[in-house]
Amino acid sequence: PLNYQTFNNYSAVVSGFYDNPFVSEIAIKNFKFHYHTPDGEKIEIADDAWAKTQTLSSFSLENKQDGTYRIRGVKQGSASRFALVDGQWKALIQAKRDEAKPLKANVVYQSDLKKNSKVKTVETQEIIETFISRRTMSDVSVKHVHEGFDVRFISHPNTLKVNQPIQLQVVDSAQRVKDVKASVLAQRYALERTDRVYQTLQSDDKGHLNFVIKDQGQYLLTVDYQQPFTAKGDQLKRYKYTLAFNVVE
Repeated sequence: PLNYQTFNNYSAVVSGFYDNPFVSEIAIKNFKFHYHTPDGEKIEIADDAWAKTQTLSSFSLENKQDGTYRIRGVKQGSASRFALVDGQWKALIQAKRDEAKPLKANVVYQSDLKKNSKVKTVETQEIIETFISRRTMSDVSVKHVHEGFDVRFISHPNTLKVNQPIQLQVVDSAQRVKDVKASVLAQRYALERTDRVYQTLQSDDKGHLNFVIKDQGQYLLTVDYQQPFTAKGDQLKRYKYTLAFNVVE
């Protein structure tokens, strides 16, 4: 959003793909968007509601109702297969191996796979979301928990302030997930591509991400979580999650 807290009846929301945080270079594609109103109503956003250019997509959110709106986009990604070889899960390659090249330690070729080897498929899902509050901060959309992977907001995402504790929780099917790595990326204003990670985080035994941000500004929180191979079933999920938020003084 161009503004996370507003008095307006409409808010501009832009989305895109970038190498440097908040510097969109390519309009994103194939995301299905919806938003939750302050009273919890879910509204689907049609693809043609987004105005697209080469570098970004933009949407006009009608937010005449006071409270907090939650906007989310979901994209179903590619699927990869992994095989259990000598106690290690390795990426399974369908192509024929080039005998002249050394075999990488983390891959196995279908032609080399033993019969009855255990194989699992990992499907990637990308999730992007943000929150906009008009006049007041409300909790209905914030406390909503989606099916599968989600981030629970113990701290309201539109009330974050510098030097104050922030707490989120990583869950999968409503179960807390520990030891998940996350990154906080800061908006940059100089000509640079490196050192864009402001903080690195890891969820504790209760799935909590606890951190403090010392600088006012706009940030992204990114989480890359794959369901463990020890999980039941042969169909697993990998989630790539991004939250856009700001921190005020």
